[in-house]
Amino acid sequence: MHSPRADRSLDESLDWAMTRMRERGFAIRSKVALTVDSKLSIMGYAKREGDAHRIVISEWALDSEMLGGLILHELAHIYFTEMNAHSHDAELLDRVLDSFKEKEGLRAKETELLIDSYNHLQNILVDDAVFAVMDERELEMAKRFFGEWVSEKPSGDPIVDAALMTRNAFAVASLRRRNLYERSGEIHSRNGEFLSAMGEQSREEFEWLEGFLENSRQDWDRERLRSELEGYFERVLGVMRSSSRLVDLR
Repeated sequence: MHSPRADRSLDESLDWAMTRMRERGFAIRSKVALTVDSKLSIMGYAKREGDAHRIVISEWALDSEMLGGLILHELAHIYFTEMNAHSHDAELLDRVLDSFKEKEGLRAKETELLIDSYNHLQNILVDDAVFAVMDERELEMAKRFFGEWVSEKPSGDPIVDAALMTRNAFAVASLRRRNLYERSGEIHSRNGEFLSAMGEQSREEFEWLEGFLENSRQDWDRERLRSELEGYFERVLGVMRSSSRLVDLR
């Protein structure tokens, strides 16, 4: 149970974030509420409730230096949902997934991997709004945050390693897209170690995934986004299935 003071502090954090968004041209028209879930394992998420929206954050995220960034990020999702952005069209994702299930015979874990990959695309697009409202200190925190996403060692499981490569690509692309990536930095060396362990072809696959995410566009029309999404999913599946064949040969 949260104290009235804690609840008031959360309301103030939400008001602060909504004001920041509005001042930079990302005004949110809907009513937004913020609640804490003590059992939530991820940092947070946003969900629609009729004409309103709710941001749910984990209890452990309250102590994170990225709490403000998390609220801004979830507000950006709400903003793009309000704008009827194609990136937030659940029907489009369902249609692409259904076509892949039909032609590729996706297993449950493979479907999860593709949904996670879609989330990376969605997140990198909404974060254009988040990075636009961040100050210099917050940008430094974001660099550290994305650095924590980068894995340096493969697991040996083809599906997990495809997910790790895609997540590494998302982290690197997030920084490169905003000119915050340091080629001599720790993120670069950790990702290089990961790719070396994955094998020779992995670097080419990583560069495609990173480049796709870095250069993705919010203004793609619906058909263009569907086409791009299909190519992206094919690449992610290719990484996973080629790794699986290598495991089978060992």
